[in-house]
Amino acid sequence: MAYEPFHLGTKKHVFIDWDLIEPGYGLSFGGEKPESWEIPYGIKLTPHLPKISSKPLISPDRIGEKGALNGIGVYNTLLEDNGIFKLYYDSGTDIEDLDADEDVGTQRILAYAESTDGVNWIKPNIGTIKYHGSRENNLVFGREASPGRDAHGAGVFIDNNAPKDERYKLATIGTYEGRFCILGAVSADGFIWKLIKKPLVSKYISDVQQIIRFDPEKGKYVGYFRGWTGHEHGTSHGQRLISYSETEDFSNWPTPTPLVRASLHDSPDTDIYTNSYNKWPDSDAHLMFPALYHRTEDYTDIHMMTSRDGKNWHRPLPGPIIAAGEPGTNSAGSVYAGCGLVSLKPGEWSTPITPRISSHNTVFFDTSIEEPGIFTATWREDGFMSLDADSHGACTTLIADFEGSNMKLNTYTRLGGEILVEIADASNDNRRFHSPPIPGLSFEDCDSITGDHISKTVTWNGRSDLSKLIGKPVRIRLKMRRAKLYSLRFI
Repeated sequence: MAYEPFHLGTKKHVFIDWDLIEPGYGLSFGGEKPESWEIPYGIKLTPHLPKISSKPLISPDRIGEKGALNGIGVYNTLLEDNGIFKLYYDSGTDIEDLDADEDVGTQRILAYAESTDGVNWIKPNIGTIKYHGSRENNLVFGREASPGRDAHGAGVFIDNNAPKDERYKLATIGTYEGRFCILGAVSADGFIWKLIKKPLVSKYISDVQQIIRFDPEKGKYVGYFRGWTGHEHGTSHGQRLISYSETEDFSNWPTPTPLVRASLHDSPDTDIYTNSYNKWPDSDAHLMFPALYHRTEDYTDIHMMTSRDGKNWHRPLPGPIIAAGEPGTNSAGSVYAGCGLVSLKPGEWSTPITPRISSHNTVFFDTSIEEPGIFTATWREDGFMSLDADSHGACTTLIADFEGSNMKLNTYTRLGGEILVEIADASNDNRRFHSPPIPGLSFEDCDSITGDHISKTVTWNGRSDLSKLIGKPVRIRLKMRRAKLYSLRFI
């Protein structure tokens, strides 16, 4: 029986599931005597908690940024563009500054900060939004750009598939013809925005951060929004959940449909409040860091979800990956993740998080609380999950093919640990006998891999060139001792 190879190509394979690993058999299919066949042992998948920055990227120091209800909000986007780190963040307005006929919930304004080193951030004067009689501020999108609407839940992304004057895009909640909707805008520089006249999605309420990306593999825009278990055209009834839609035309979307809801292991008062979707860079995997809202105790915490296709999602941990803090801390009430995965330092990936002293509904009763600002959660590159062997472990991949000429591993070994790699010829693989190692690429030939490496080239007797195997069916075998493997890649 011929098997379609697992196509590794040149993308990273990250270990969020067992998709690549051969499950083996306790007894082989025939042969001279019963024996086990390619059984994995001593390995596990491990999710990893992030480091939380001790200092904020930005603190509330301007009009509209202070206070729990009308200060810096929780729907924030971190991007990198041409060497500039960019933070689009949710800011507020003064209550007395609101016009009653333009009020849509709590009025929000989209503000901007930037950095060249990821450490020192400035709030430049953009000069596009008039606020408190002046345009000398860092505001980029709000009521002036969107009369009768606001920037509540605005999510920004860079669309390299678009014309230059529409390279930046955003989506936000708004109103159209007296009904809630999802609005869109485009920009050449991320500062001066042109509102798309008609809603992206009509008659739909998604009062959360709207996260949209262009998916080059699908050739479509994909969007993650809010939905409700008892929804009718997105009306707010029942539990909050994550909804999904996709389109080839950014200005015209089908109504989002439910995608992910609280699991049966969650209590019935649990909402999936935000989605915080991110594409895992240079891989086929997807991530979300949703805030789960626990209604009875009125707090949120951050969980992690992973997916291969962006539609089927798993929570590798039953509990939070970032918990709400203890009383007296700056996350005592809640904590939320924004969107964006950016390398602020080499070998690390960070996403914005917003801890809150206030709980979800406290803000309506005590508007004097001063919130701390926007922080980061940081993992090593590809470090959200790993394939681990605490002691001795081994596994074999499914039949696979690849395109690159060198094999790279992102790995960490403890004292006394190592990883060895063997590549076997799978052209005649029949699940009866072990596929033989290719001469020169056996475990005995492999140079021991030890230490901490983001991108370690695998060598056999000092040689790494695998170009003769490009496109051919192989199995990759791993022997691991006291080691973590975050990703493998052929380049």
